[in-house]
Amino acid sequence: MQVRRTDSPFNIIDLSLKAAAPQREWETKAAKAIATSRAVLVMVGPQTYRVPGVLKKTAMAHQQDKKFIQIIGYKDGA
Repeated sequence: MQVRRTDSPFNIIDLSLKAAAPQREWETKAAKAIATSRAVLVMVGPQTYRVPGVLKKTAMAHQQDKKFIQIIGYKDGA
């Protein structure tokens, strides 16, 4: 993976929220994590467009004018 090379011009820091939290606390943590990022990676699956948490985080990132990078997260591309 290129990002692991010592001469790589970029790095990736995983700021995803691992633990469940009350709604207000979750939104605050997500907004802070997005604010510290230059881009937001979105793993896209067949139902991604229906997941409330994904929709909220992408809306937050859009409001903060962050760059989006979409990655297809399933093998067959369907």
